[in-house]
Amino acid sequence: MVMKALKYLSWSGILAGVALACTMPANYLYPIRQGNLTGFINRDGKVVVTPKYKTVGEFSEGRVGFYENRKFGYLDHTGKVVIEAKYESGEEFAEGRAVVRDEQGYLVLDADGRVVNRIPYRTMGRYHAGLMPVQRPRSEGKPTAYGYVNRDGKVVIEPLFTGAGEFPDDPRNLAIGSLNHDWCYFDRTGKIIIRIPMGPNLDRSRPFKDGRLAMKEGFNFGYKDATGNWAIPPKYNEASDFDNGLANVQDGTKWITIDTKGIEVARRKGPQPLGPAIDGLTKVTENGLLGWMDAKGELAFPMRRYDEAFDYSCGLVRIKLDGRFGYMDQKGQLKIPNQYEMASDFKEGLASVYFERSFGYINTNGSIVWKAEPPPPLQLRPLTGPKPPQ
Repeated sequence: MVMKALKYLSWSGILAGVALACTMPANYLYPIRQGNLTGFINRDGKVVVTPKYKTVGEFSEGRVGFYENRKFGYLDHTGKVVIEAKYESGEEFAEGRAVVRDEQGYLVLDADGRVVNRIPYRTMGRYHAGLMPVQRPRSEGKPTAYGYVNRDGKVVIEPLFTGAGEFPDDPRNLAIGSLNHDWCYFDRTGKIIIRIPMGPNLDRSRPFKDGRLAMKEGFNFGYKDATGNWAIPPKYNEASDFDNGLANVQDGTKWITIDTKGIEVARRKGPQPLGPAIDGLTKVTENGLLGWMDAKGELAFPMRRYDEAFDYSCGLVRIKLDGRFGYMDQKGQLKIPNQYEMASDFKEGLASVYFERSFGYINTNGSIVWKAEPPPPLQLRPLTGPKPPQ
């Protein structure tokens, strides 16, 4: 029986989130590009690796992939080659592992370049939540199918599903795949817990959120948990997916908000959070305005309208005003004026920006630490040909 007792959520419950610190390791490197070659600078703007690589990736877990002489390898944060460029291709490191491909197929490497295992299937992306999707190609009349390997490169879920995504971060939730025109929700062993027919129009699957899956039985909606049992019995005319522990349901003719136990709650009036707290502040919205709340649930500064507004990083948030990007501090002051045609969030103390026909990096004070040479001006040659008749 769903409890009807009404309770109120505190801001500490709604705004639960991990503040992301702006860590700045001294040896972090940033990619730069001159012409069609890429190198790296340090946080002070000093060139550590002279631009000489045609292609590089993004730093992840202290490693960045690069191509040299059409072969793929990895550099560390000092610009030193730590994994020789001898592979056909490779992925970013994740969870201490990276997948590379040689002439024989796919391999899992550790951070030092040691081969952990060879994978008998094609890999699909990189590791997430300890598992990585793999694909068995169509062969001998068998359709393409998807399964998973663990960090040791061992197949833990044999390719079975005709479509499958990553495993969710939240262990209360199940992964989703498709099989024989059913949406299948399965655990980390591949055991299918819930099956839902797709229907004649291949209805889209609904995700597990906060350990709950909105499902319909007969005329009514309820929510199942990851064991396949009803956590909240089907009794609602309509039901939304959970978001930050809350869902909207239609109980009779009235719409109410419930928590993951099915208890009706009253949403706090006023600005509503748009996600977890980042850098100690939570983005909120009300009546088309945006603002940020502190841990006490109080506005850090007045709500406003922005062309675009992102998340705080390194104590600054990237905003767009009047078609240009700038950065605002945690008191709502425009610390770096909106003057850039393009810009990124701050990462490890620097942000990339585009200005004066060139890309560069600025620090959190707005000072330019490095700027690429602008491309040469376009030279237009006069048209030649027969003179028109006089």
